[in-house]
Amino acid sequence: MKVDTDRLRVGTNSSVARVAPMKVLFLVQHTEVSPGTRYRVLQYLPALEAAGLLCTVRVAQSEGSTDAALGHLSGARHVRTLHWARSWSETHASLARLISLLPRFDRCVFYRIPLPAWTTTWLRPYRNRLMYDFDDALDAHEAGETRIMDRLRGRLWRHSLARAIACCRVIVTSNHRNAAAVAAAGGEAVVIPTSVDVDRYAFTPRRQTTGRLVLGWIGTPSTAGYLALIEEPLRRILRRYDVELRLVGVDRSPLGDLRVTVRPWRLETEVDEIAAFDIGLMPMPDTAWTRGKAALKALQYGASGAPTVASWTETNEQILGRDLGALFCRSAADWDRALGQLIEDQTLREQLGRRARDRVAALYSVEANAPKWIALLRDLGQAKVRETDGER
Repeated sequence: MKVDTDRLRVGTNSSVARVAPMKVLFLVQHTEVSPGTRYRVLQYLPALEAAGLLCTVRVAQSEGSTDAALGHLSGARHVRTLHWARSWSETHASLARLISLLPRFDRCVFYRIPLPAWTTTWLRPYRNRLMYDFDDALDAHEAGETRIMDRLRGRLWRHSLARAIACCRVIVTSNHRNAAAVAAAGGEAVVIPTSVDVDRYAFTPRRQTTGRLVLGWIGTPSTAGYLALIEEPLRRILRRYDVELRLVGVDRSPLGDLRVTVRPWRLETEVDEIAAFDIGLMPMPDTAWTRGKAALKALQYGASGAPTVASWTETNEQILGRDLGALFCRSAADWDRALGQLIEDQTLREQLGRRARDRVAALYSVEANAPKWIALLRDLGQAKVRETDGER
């Protein structure tokens, strides 16, 4: 779905009562190239429209700033720093324009927008119509950052989240770790998990008949570095088995001399690329930052019927459970064992893949979670908002 910052998306459900429809403004940080924009906002618009909500989406930052945030920009550090500085400037300008628009809308949802100090005074009068949504551990920011600009960005995000809590009626987030951080800061948190549109993913049982098995990973350059955590297990797997290691979303491999197929990410081919994976990979360190993640890769793999091999974190286990079709790994030996087991056992791949698809459809699909967004938007002004998450 193309993001048009000036286009009004209008619901056409004739069964909606003939009253003034609720108008909802979404302000998102990045363009549709950003996974968060697509999976936290854009994919829900058809369901919101069908429920009679009139939705407008505005993008705060440019394509260049989105590329910088996702790690697509290379070059000298000062070039990337200039892009990050520009992104904050663009956000200030977008928020200044937004203030004048607020009286026209019944609800406004900020998705992962950094809120500068000056916005507090202007936004508080509209508090009962404002929501803030995020799907990362903004209070922690990236663990291990040492550069001055990285530390500064982390501090800005922490202050921004505090302002969102002060100015917005409800904070929506993707998991219980992030909700606990909001509650600890005095905010009211509602958990609505990041979801996928399972109707876009054709379920394909992983029955290998011809060709090599594909071990697949999809992501952005900003998270590709996590693959280094499993470089040695992958090296051993490639020696033992005639399989293909495929990375989608990077322009070069972060895995040194390993035999890797690299493919660019494109919106129109994303689903087909994932459908070609026989086994999905989701490595990550266990840090305060990654515990705020939404396990999107595993949800995408599961929606297409592929089993996932993932690093164990408390959040991953809470989201994926033991029934999603994921094998969790705490060590290199675990990765060796899990990948070898799935490569050798076609029946297990099929069983875990089917289980994954069923769980995603039940708990982490647009169909399961769009009603929660609709109810929250409609009930926002009431005294108490119920928590509306799927499963702890």
